Amino acid sequence: MFDFSVLPQHLQKSLKVFMKKNVQTPIIICSKDQIVTNLSFFLQHLKLKCSDIYFPVKVNHTPAILNFFNDAGTNFEIASVGELSILEKLKIPADRIIFSNPVKIPDHIRCAYKYGVQNFAFDTETELQKIAQYAPQSSVYARISISNAGAQWTLNQKFGVPENNVVGLMKRSIELNLKPVGIAFHVGWNNKNTDTYLEAIRKATDIFHELKQNGISLEFMNIGGGFPAHDGDPYPLLQKIASEINPDLEFLKKQFGIRIIAEPGSFLTADTSVLICSVVDVIKRKNKSWIFLDSGINQGFQWILSGIMYKVIFPYKTSADTTLKKFIITGPTCDSHDVFLKNTALPEQVKTGDKMLVFPAGAYINSAERYNGFEYPDTFFL
Repeated sequence: MFDFSVLPQHLQKSLKVFMKKNVQTPIIICSKDQIVTNLSFFLQHLKLKCSDIYFPVKVNHTPAILNFFNDAGTNFEIASVGELSILEKLKIPADRIIFSNPVKIPDHIRCAYKYGVQNFAFDTETELQKIAQYAPQSSVYARISISNAGAQWTLNQKFGVPENNVVGLMKRSIELNLKPVGIAFHVGWNNKNTDTYLEAIRKATDIFHELKQNGISLEFMNIGGGFPAHDGDPYPLLQKIASEINPDLEFLKKQFGIRIIAEPGSFLTADTSVLICSVVDVIKRKNKSWIFLDSGINQGFQWILSGIMYKVIFPYKTSADTTLKKFIITGPTCDSHDVFLKNTALPEQVKTGDKMLVFPAGAYINSAERYNGFEYPDTFFL
């Protein structure tokens, strides 16, 4: 009856088991075995250990998934006190947490320091001053400015120390009684351009050389996230990136005695999950056919508004001569922008009550409700 062949192998198995039940939709199904596969693949090809991975809480803060990574021996990256509170409830030790947001709310620094977090990112002198005030004698690492060529979302406009300012800021951190420990960068989200990774690593290498000449030795380089996980098969893409950057990473490790750490989020979890939803109605309106689903872009898929595309899958077996029809796929809200896809071909027999799959649904979906750990503000009616 069902056909899940377009999905990753382990996720197919999880769906086959789950669909035998009386499925109440919408619901996200996540395959633990698929996460195991992705983590093993990433570690093998980047030549890293579990302890070199800092899983970003913003990507997926489902407690069961965070507990899985905790048990696997990975560490965690946070961007706010909200994400810290999630890890605190799970009893994640402070020495396994880094605070990678380069521009932090002062009270968030204070709370993280009180919990015991010791590693904080920065990209300005004012951030160093905040860290020195609210987390005295902590360790700091500089997020450097790099090209984001090839990224689906760029991040280099908002963050990053210019290359010629890094040494000066590292010296300033020492003057503020902080300990400089690393360099970090981010190539942007879903970046498939190997040259961008290489350029970033080589820029960091030049900075390591300059710091060493100034008597400053560091402990690690954080190559961030951004590894491809959407719009294509992520495994050969990662394999290609890893094969080309590994020689440069090995040189850095030997030349400067540092660790290489990473914050992969989407690669580890994006394709491990799928949203199961139901068709509420099929309506023809003004010569266009609409499929209304019981979940929409406001339930975690608002990234569509920024150009991210998801697959909407009709999960039933069809024959080779099945007639296809163009549909607009929309969610259940009363808003015209609540649209998954505007012109997608699906079998014309789609009907009310059918199940639909939205994929991938393992990264930035459930965590969008409290993205980066920041809550909606309360309202006081006076």
